[in-house]
Amino acid sequence: VIDVRTPEEVAEGVVDAPNFIHLSLLDMVTNIAQWPADKDADIVVYCKSGTRSNIAMSILRVFGYTNVISMKGGFTAYVEAEFPVAEFVAP
Repeated sequence: VIDVRTPEEVAEGVVDAPNFIHLSLLDMVTNIAQWPADKDADIVVYCKSGTRSNIAMSILRVFGYTNVISMKGGFTAYVEAEFPVAEFVAP
């Protein structure tokens, strides 16, 4: 799971998921080393509403990632669906 929201947005909480990565969309291309090593891994990308995650998904696909999806509705829809939210702890 890759969260491409800003640090301010991430402070509001994150998707409660294993293998969580925070890379704001603006920092994605300059931090390729933080991307998943397995280009065939299942990857879910999300932002606040879905716009930035669609861009991030396209970037990952251009770089050869084969199984990437954007979370429909983003973090807003996730919270509205009452899924568990975790506190972001910087690595």
